Amino acid sequence: MSGTMTLRRTPFAMAALAGILALSLAACESGGSGTSSAGVGTVGGAAIGAGAGRLLFGNSTTGMLIGAGVGGLAGNMTVDRQAEQNAAAQRQAEQDAAMQRQLDFERQQALQAEETRRQIEEQRLFEEWRRQQGSSTPAS
Repeated sequence: MSGTMTLRRTPFAMAALAGILALSLAACESGGSGTSSAGVGTVGGAAIGAGAGRLLFGNSTTGMLIGAGVGGLAGNMTVDRQAEQNAAAQRQAEQDAAMQRQLDFERQQALQAEETRRQIEEQRLFEEWRRQQGSSTPAS
């Protein structure tokens, strides 16, 4: 029975393969910074899965292909999707920060415009007061 899979061993072998893949990918994911390129998890998972399939099923090509498929899927679901979610969250945070800067700028601009308007009004009132003082002083 070397190199062939029996129906009785397949569920156990697949469960063992899935466990190995999950542990391997979890170790890769926890050590990463979340800035990996797209597809790294899929490719890494497929490579780990192919290796695990070869170990579990011998030199069976079918076992390696199944392992690579399961590993690629697991890698995509864990590492790549997390990287995509992190990138989307980063883009959203950058958009939020840009919006906040724009709002701060507009608020500061409005405050400066109001301060300028207030100074102009004070200057106008002062000039009016001076005119009144000049016209109300008795001539000598």
